[in-house]
Amino acid sequence: MKKKKKNKLIILIILVIIALVTFAVYQLRSPVLIITEQSFVGLYGEKRLQNQSLRLSISLFRPVKAVIIANDAGDDIVPYAITEVSTRPFCVIFPYRFIRSADLYRDLNPNARIVILQGRYSGRRSAEVIQSGYFVYKTDIESDFYRAGLAAAAIVEENNGSIAVIIEPRQNSSFGAQAREAFLKAVNERENPLTVSFFTSLSSSFDNAGHSCVVMAGTGNDFFDRKTGTPVIMFSWLDPLIVPYDVVLVIDDSPWAQARQVVNLVSSGEKEGVLKSKFAVTNSINIDKGILRKIRKIQ
Repeated sequence: MKKKKKNKLIILIILVIIALVTFAVYQLRSPVLIITEQSFVGLYGEKRLQNQSLRLSISLFRPVKAVIIANDAGDDIVPYAITEVSTRPFCVIFPYRFIRSADLYRDLNPNARIVILQGRYSGRRSAEVIQSGYFVYKTDIESDFYRAGLAAAAIVEENNGSIAVIIEPRQNSSFGAQAREAFLKAVNERENPLTVSFFTSLSSSFDNAGHSCVVMAGTGNDFFDRKTGTPVIMFSWLDPLIVPYDVVLVIDDSPWAQARQVVNLVSSGEKEGVLKSKFAVTNSINIDKGILRKIRKIQ
């Protein structure tokens, strides 16, 4: 009996040592830093941000930390805010709007791995940014809208209803054309293709359309004031817990949703690449469980 107790104690000690060593190694690994505005924290959800940081840290086995910047902070403040969090980060992820801050940080830290996330739109050309020594990644428009098309088709397949897609027009951008093509490719894979109408705003023609699903990929939040009960797929960073009642699926291309893909690309030395958005399924309006399962399976 004493021998068994002794063996259990030895095993427990070994497990504790392994846990302590693992934790020590984790703490010693250089962190991933993500530049985050205070307004983003309110939009994304503070608790959600904390949970996402924890999940990313565990999955990447290195700390992932937010560098929270005041909304009115100047570009020159950001490099110093980064240094206060870590002087030797594994990489620093900058949303594109912080490109000037990234330039200043690079001047102070020429050997740092700096990631620029261009999102769905970009200003300075990717080639130019890459030549500056940055890692440059953009949201995969075709993948996002193709998967959104599959989800919309799953929602309306029972009644073969029509789909409305609101896409905000952008000057000097191929975003609209790419989005339309990818979305139509998804819904036309069915034996009976669905009717899809594209809008750039909530026009009068949209009001009278009577669609069975709405994809909100641009301005049009007034739609939610109407409380139509129509299922909505929403491209947004908004916390799924506080989205409007009609939203069934949130498509999130925020830096926090894409951070794991970013770190994997940086680790492999890829200077440029595309990133998928994260799908968050909600069930606010009692969508059929079978449909929800189909949407959750879309990768």
